[in-house]
Amino acid sequence: MKSGLNTLMYKFCLLLLVSLFMSGCATYGQKAGSTRDNLLAGQVGIALAAVEAEDKDQEEVLASMNKGVLRRMVGDYSGSNQVLEVAKQQIEDLYGISITDQLGAVTVNDTLRAYTGDRYEQVLLHAYMAMNYIQMDDLDAARVEILQADVKMQEWGEAPEEDPFVRYFSGMIYEALGESDQAVVAYRRASEIYKATVDKQSLAVPQVLKADLLRGLANEGLWDEYKRLKKDFGMKNFKPTKLGNGFGEVIVILHNGLAPVRSSNTIATASGADVVDLVKIALPVYLNSPRQLYKARLVANGKSVNLETVENIDSLARSALDSDMPAITARAIARAIIKHTTQKEAQEQGGSLAGFLMTITNIVTEQADTRSWSTLPQEIQLARLVLPKGTQNVQIEMFNGAGVLVDTISQSVNVQSGERSFISEHWTSPNMVMTVTAGK
Repeated sequence: MKSGLNTLMYKFCLLLLVSLFMSGCATYGQKAGSTRDNLLAGQVGIALAAVEAEDKDQEEVLASMNKGVLRRMVGDYSGSNQVLEVAKQQIEDLYGISITDQLGAVTVNDTLRAYTGDRYEQVLLHAYMAMNYIQMDDLDAARVEILQADVKMQEWGEAPEEDPFVRYFSGMIYEALGESDQAVVAYRRASEIYKATVDKQSLAVPQVLKADLLRGLANEGLWDEYKRLKKDFGMKNFKPTKLGNGFGEVIVILHNGLAPVRSSNTIATASGADVVDLVKIALPVYLNSPRQLYKARLVANGKSVNLETVENIDSLARSALDSDMPAITARAIARAIIKHTTQKEAQEQGGSLAGFLMTITNIVTEQADTRSWSTLPQEIQLARLVLPKGTQNVQIEMFNGAGVLVDTISQSVNVQSGERSFISEHWTSPNMVMTVTAGK
């Protein structure tokens, strides 16, 4: 009996140390909220410094993902890709399911599971690396990165697992490289995937993509498909344009708002009057509705066009959590059963005090996994505009819900005849002063 009690108290002390450590640390959701507050205040540098300092306290994958976005926000594209590459390699290394992770998830909490990101996050990691390469004037490297994203999506098999924006973005890269036939394939596929994933993103096929697909079909001489889709799209007045003869194109990609942050929903139950019958279950949840975003308009050379949403990351995040909830809930129930058993055993072997202490330990260690790539935008928006060659002043105008202009982001772009230039901006509030731009 004494030996069993000593073993029990040893286990308790170990769990108590874990619980004290965990209770003294902010949850990931709290840290993400702090980063979010800094970004909403336009303090990108402060947000980056804080995340860099907390690297040792986070999962390597997630820390690298967040640093990657924040570094590109301040124009450090090379440094951004350096840490995003770390995340990418860690995900590959953790691709298998760890027995240790699984054991910790069903005995302590889900935060002990290695973080590899949801599928949409893994694909966007490649997309952001490709954007960084474009901004470093390395289209070939961007092409390689986007091909790796394609391999990743193909590994998952089902078409609805593909990301339509990433397919669309790959088409832009192919066009910029002069691979018009590959661009048409990508645009066609992106159109199909938007239709297949409408439940996940609540996005129809963007008008800008419809125009790109029709233009590509015309340039490739695929007139039968061109005429059919022109009718299906309801774009009878559409006229395809071809770059050259003194005209180039500017492609604006706006990363608008901030992705939602997960919170914890705690449920406490009691199967009897005794304290050892208390059981706590904690589940991740998105408590708040999507934030109302500012609307954006692209203005240049006397022309204007509204930016369209091409990736609804807020919806993707919520859909991913909904899909994972059955497994998350099953693990939480399994933990509750195991912890309740340990509480009973502690009381039987060590008395009321031991049972009480084990109950407190189990309650403290039960935490929801609130981790997610929180520095992603709420939406990615896009617009394309054909402009005369030469230096062009391009403006992105931001409007609030009442249609009032609240901010203007201005860029000078050297438009080359027959070529495409990319502008990429991260915007969270009128207080932001940072800029992310690139030429071809």
